[in-house]
Amino acid sequence: MTNPEELRQLAGQVAEPVLGQSLDSLRMVGDVTETPSGISVAIELPTHAYPACDQLTSLIQEKLESAVGGRPVEVTWSAKVQGKDTGGRIGLTVHNVIAVGSGKGGVGKSTVATALACGLHSLGSSVGLMDADVYGPSIPHMLGIKGTPEPIRQTTEDGRTLARMAPLEVDGLKLMSMGFFVEEGQSVPWRGPMVHKALTQFLRDTTWGELDYLIIDLPPGTGDVSLTLAQQIGLAGAVI
Repeated sequence: MTNPEELRQLAGQVAEPVLGQSLDSLRMVGDVTETPSGISVAIELPTHAYPACDQLTSLIQEKLESAVGGRPVEVTWSAKVQGKDTGGRIGLTVHNVIAVGSGKGGVGKSTVATALACGLHSLGSSVGLMDADVYGPSIPHMLGIKGTPEPIRQTTEDGRTLARMAPLEVDGLKLMSMGFFVEEGQSVPWRGPMVHKALTQFLRDTTWGELDYLIIDLPPGTGDVSLTLAQQIGLAGAVI
């Protein structure tokens, strides 16, 4: 059997080892092509952090081995991150928003948020990290970055001009934090409406662009910040 479509259908019967569903039902099989050296099967992953590439490669090669008469089967990878509609009321173009919170301070919450963002970014995902801890922002210090986001102007399709701000970046990882707007050690005695406005601006007015993941570092406990996020966007998940 060397018909690419028949080989594609055969590859689609392979059970994906993490979820246990067929590759066809998960729509993970791309083009199957014949190369000078053998057969190439393109697989589209749902995330850059997919943990079972080697195992899935072996399963596909075993499935196609007899059908291609022992010719080499090469499996190539690409990733298209899936997600829910997280734009909410403010129109974010982000596939997945993940909040990182804790019941109390000083337990490594910001460390986890930073590690999660950096890890996803290192795997090839487009990632933003938003420091929503307006009372004790620590992301700038953890990543060793200082500066103030640059104000910019954007023109909409209907001709309106909007005030926006560009996030700071570390090796392509996009960042926004209250720490970029206040002096180190300066307190921010805000409540209610002021916190709501600041976080809405961080979400809506930052030129995040299209992101696979936006990681949000929450302040400890529950309160104004958590309520604002629940009202403005849809979360794909949370780390507590």
